[in-house]
Amino acid sequence: MTVRTKGKSIILDTDPGIGTPGSDVDDGLAIVLGLLHPTCDLLGVTIVAGNVVHEEGLPNALRLLEIARRTEVPVVPGATRPLLRDPSRIRELMGARRRQAVERFWDVPPFDPPTLAPATSRAAEFIADTVRGRPGEVTIVAIGPCTNVAAALLLDPAVAKSVAEIVVMGGAIRVPGLVTPAVEFNIGYDPEAAAVVLASGAPVTLVPLDVTTRTVMTPSDLERIATGGSSLHDFLAKTSRPWLRFAMEVRGLPGFWLHDPLALAYALDPAILKLTPMHVAVELGGELTAGQLLGYPESARFLIPAPGPLNARVALELDAARFMELFLGTVAGHHPAKGDATCRIERSSQSS
Repeated sequence: MTVRTKGKSIILDTDPGIGTPGSDVDDGLAIVLGLLHPTCDLLGVTIVAGNVVHEEGLPNALRLLEIARRTEVPVVPGATRPLLRDPSRIRELMGARRRQAVERFWDVPPFDPPTLAPATSRAAEFIADTVRGRPGEVTIVAIGPCTNVAAALLLDPAVAKSVAEIVVMGGAIRVPGLVTPAVEFNIGYDPEAAAVVLASGAPVTLVPLDVTTRTVMTPSDLERIATGGSSLHDFLAKTSRPWLRFAMEVRGLPGFWLHDPLALAYALDPAILKLTPMHVAVELGGELTAGQLLGYPESARFLIPAPGPLNARVALELDAARFMELFLGTVAGHHPAKGDATCRIERSSQSS
């Protein structure tokens, strides 16, 4: 039996839709990657509204940790809405898409509520306290809107100097967005929060659509996970198959994108991505472009210069094979005999 290697201390800030009918599942796959990877010291999972409302994301995360038998990892409630903006319009649009996906693709019976209780703290305080208590050690991986991370920085600006790195999955620098031609969802849901993070002075790494849309979970990849031999693998396969059909039949893709697992995988193995220093500005005022990111490379010579100094490293290139080897090798290749007792995922009556 191998011993879990001490590695990256990570807070995973997320809006998990896995388990909610018609929702994206890649955030749940990122959580599982963090639970199973031998060098990931997952300090906590903080929940933010985004992909799903907070009232759905919280039980989704709790259920996943129950099935994975990692109930010692705290699941911490967080922001239920953006810092300033009214999310009702985007929630209405997402609800309509979800209903369409459920009607056409979702064939999974409802899941029982989790029995695991969330932490009594709140996400902003948890992030600030954890980072402050372990200066220079903690990496925050934000794979939903930046609301919780921004709230922690506003609560205690010293977090920016104490955090090892903030990895943000979000934005579109040289490729189209998915909310509009200019805007990616995580940044577009709470642009002000993203602006707070980028202005904080913290070491920020941005993992945008430029690289995440070059990753894909194919049917054969999912079947590899499905044959993993545990209740966790069964759950991942059951919840991912409808989303896979949606991605292939509606979006015309060979599978679904792995946005969120890529951001966490970079934190565990930085060689997966090649980074470019930039000043990244967030558009806050545009009617159609609020949430657009403008990336100014260090060598850029625009007529109107960058509005500030370099504030982020932006991933524009990736080693896709290296990423998939890490991701599938961890999520599909993990078996109880290969890990320590804290990450056993053997079959149990908890299987849904």
